[in-house]
Amino acid sequence: MTARTGLVGRLASVPAFFGLRVLSGLLLLKLSAGYLPVSGFAIFSQLLSFAALLNLIALGGAQNGLIRQAAAAIDDGALARARSAALAIWMAVAPALGIAIAIASVPIANILIGDRDAWRSVIVIAFLMLAAGPGQIWCSLLSGRKRVAHSLAAQAVGLLAGTAVAAVFIHMGDPQAAAMGFACGPMITMALAIPVGRRLGIGHASIRSASQEVRTLLRYSAALATTTGVSAILLFGLRYFYRQHFGATQLGYWMAANRISDMSTQLLGLFMVQFFVPHFAMEKNEPARRALVVRCWTIAAATMGSIPLIFALAWRPIVHLLLSDAYLPAVPAIRIYMVGDFLRVWVSFAIYAAFARGRPTLYAGMEVATLLLMALVVGGLIAVGDPNAPQTGYACAYGLAAIITSVAFLWSPAPIVQLRAEPLR
Repeated sequence: MTARTGLVGRLASVPAFFGLRVLSGLLLLKLSAGYLPVSGFAIFSQLLSFAALLNLIALGGAQNGLIRQAAAAIDDGALARARSAALAIWMAVAPALGIAIAIASVPIANILIGDRDAWRSVIVIAFLMLAAGPGQIWCSLLSGRKRVAHSLAAQAVGLLAGTAVAAVFIHMGDPQAAAMGFACGPMITMALAIPVGRRLGIGHASIRSASQEVRTLLRYSAALATTTGVSAILLFGLRYFYRQHFGATQLGYWMAANRISDMSTQLLGLFMVQFFVPHFAMEKNEPARRALVVRCWTIAAATMGSIPLIFALAWRPIVHLLLSDAYLPAVPAIRIYMVGDFLRVWVSFAIYAAFARGRPTLYAGMEVATLLLMALVVGGLIAVGDPNAPQTGYACAYGLAAIITSVAFLWSPAPIVQLRAEPLR
């Protein structure tokens, strides 16, 4: 395989996996809405959300940090320490969390779906998601070492398997079994990722040598927890404030526009974590890093810029497919959100470059600062009675942040002429 062929494969695997994930979500949404009663749809959705949360915290939220550390590893010893540290975190988190969930399974089941007898489903889902932690470790290591296609292929097979099993049980009218079936997917991924990951030839590291790496990974976990927590608090607060001023219907239009925006930003985030961060972290030459930023920015900007163009040509079928015709009044908000998504490209490269440099505190600081700026603008517009406040504030905040990050990049010491450094590999 040539270097160019490998690069194309890594690039193509990101949108391919994203497309598969979207299709899986749409299929399960349509099937669960069609074959399950409303109460069954709610049960299935709640249990899937529970599984997604467990998937995130099985490694203490260190998945992205592990990708970065694997990419930045300068030798086999550093790579072994990263793997050992991730395993240590999983071996501490998974049993503790599993025992806690088992003890509290009855109230958890009652809170999630209002059925105390569903405690067995809660335990099964928790066991499956937590036990699959090593699969996440190996997928992160593969992504960090530029084996993105292998990592996403293993995840794709697991996703397909989980979706297929869930679809069968949805057709049978059993939402709990469907959720448990979907939770089997990560186990399939683990079974595929471990043998492929072993080809990296990673050695073993002692617990003592990996202890410092554990602290490093937990710093990335803390950064992720901070940005996620601040984002959730601000979003729920602004939604409450908006509903008080404009009512539940307008809030529904905002949330619908936000949902479609989330899909495009998930694609951007997947590209940043799976492609940009590993390549940036592995490149030690600063001019070459700047060249990488420019080339990746071109790809990301072209992709995110094409989305509003496609939406402008086919907005009605897109809204009908992803939402329903009842949400057609949200089309103007969706368009403004897409402009904000395009402007978000600049900010994403700034914060993920900090992440790839091993500076999670700066990464979290820039992300939180942008979120606070957005909240300030949106809150001010709501207060003066502007129903377009959410999407306008989103676009304005990321537009201002884009200007700041662009100026900072262009005024940095590295000469622009060196942006023609060696191409992507």
